[in-house]
Amino acid sequence: MHIPEPLKNYERRTLLAVCDNEHARFFSLKDRELDEVGEIRVDHAQADEFGQASGTTPGGSHFAATDEKLEDRSERHFAKLLAQELHRRLQAGEYEELILTLPEPRKNEFVDGLHHDVRARLVATVPKMLTKEPIVEVLERIQKTA
Repeated sequence: MHIPEPLKNYERRTLLAVCDNEHARFFSLKDRELDEVGEIRVDHAQADEFGQASGTTPGGSHFAATDEKLEDRSERHFAKLLAQELHRRLQAGEYEELILTLPEPRKNEFVDGLHHDVRARLVATVPKMLTKEPIVEVLERIQKTA
């Protein structure tokens, strides 16, 4: 996709990671070109590993008991997956600079969990959940905050 003219171009290979608490989409930015290059997401099928129990009572009713910290553990698990993916992509030479959009409450946790080489490439962090926004609007918001 071509980055529209009023928006700035990206002179260096830049990876944009648009994240929420369980999903990230990755975009490669170079000059005026933007390409979606993948995504990761927490696999909720592994929820049992995070403390969720479900079953049937003796009376035949279904129940689900969820550990109250399930959401926190799921988000920490996602932050770890994100950090690993960003490090893998850096080692593969996919980017020179990194831009992250992250939910405000977890921004510091996500950034602190990054490998130091990845953190060194981080040029912008937008503390906003933008995963459902059109990519051009995400770029506009990034450039307004930069």
